[in-house]
Amino acid sequence: MFLDENTPLVAVDIGSHSAVIAQLNLIKGRYELMNLGVLPLEEESVVGGVVKKPDEVVDALKQLVKAEKIQCTHAVTSVAGEAVITKKIKVPVMSEEELAQNIAKEAEQYIPFDIDDVRIDFQVLGSAQNDQEEEESTFEEDEDKMEILLVAVQNEIIESRADVLVEAGLKPVIVDLDAFAMVNALSLTTNLSSMGAVALIDLGDSFTHLNIVTNGVTSLVRDIPMGGGYCSRRMMSKLEVPFKQTAKMKRGELPKNIEKESVLEILTFSFEKVLEEMDKSFEFFSTSTNEQVKRIFICGGGALISGVDNLLTDHFRIPVEIVDPLKSVKANPKKFDQEILNNLGTLATVAIGLATRRFDYK
Repeated sequence: MFLDENTPLVAVDIGSHSAVIAQLNLIKGRYELMNLGVLPLEEESVVGGVVKKPDEVVDALKQLVKAEKIQCTHAVTSVAGEAVITKKIKVPVMSEEELAQNIAKEAEQYIPFDIDDVRIDFQVLGSAQNDQEEEESTFEEDEDKMEILLVAVQNEIIESRADVLVEAGLKPVIVDLDAFAMVNALSLTTNLSSMGAVALIDLGDSFTHLNIVTNGVTSLVRDIPMGGGYCSRRMMSKLEVPFKQTAKMKRGELPKNIEKESVLEILTFSFEKVLEEMDKSFEFFSTSTNEQVKRIFICGGGALISGVDNLLTDHFRIPVEIVDPLKSVKANPKKFDQEILNNLGTLATVAIGLATRRFDYK
């Protein structure tokens, strides 16, 4: 394939409960929204990041491509979940070509999977100071070192994504991480390069994706296997309401017979375990870097739950902001309903972040 940075790409975000496609065009330094579509997926279509019901996902993607009249077939998608490993490590200074040849051997000590069962990539972050107490490396000691961000993803995850895209008539050319796509999306509205340490949190239905970024560079990524879905199930159980009604209730649209305090109590209880895991991640980050997270940005379906931003603010005692990358994206009012876009922004954060990607590989 002869691809370059001008090759049109369509972004495809396959989540646990919905599929989102988006397309942006960069015109005179500003992104313009070309296409944006969302369709719900059948329950358990995607479990733990693995597509379990490919026919359901393929059908949804075909519907979206047709409805949005997508002309290009080259796609950029992303993965997340417990089968995705990201870690900062130190290696001797060398060229990227040399590092590419040696990275598999170095990565083995950090990856809890068979090295033959994963795809590996890396990004050089810069020079690093030698540390007498750091973990042993397979490279020679007493050398100047550089810091890299190591990424490893199980083949099963990537292949399940690629297979459904191909079946839907698309050609996957870039596979990113949800965590990195979120940073790209947030960068459309926020200058992260001088903000110090901030946490970007995707409050999904079955997973909470956490990315701590320091001055624009990822420092810690963690996927917590719990999310807003527990809140929905508890509403159904405690308040005896159908599943479809829970979505409206989480947005603050309450039936006359249900009090706001009852919903807030369920919200607080439901997110207790998630907050505990966030606490552990923040503490680990602080201990290892001597820095404190100064601000939290939230996105995803859970960010639309009424009161969740205040819940996080009260717990962490730092500012919390809901991400809406579409605020800085130009949209033709003849093609897009602004009120609908206002409700889709945070849901489409990963897709919009993916849509900023270009095929920039040599």
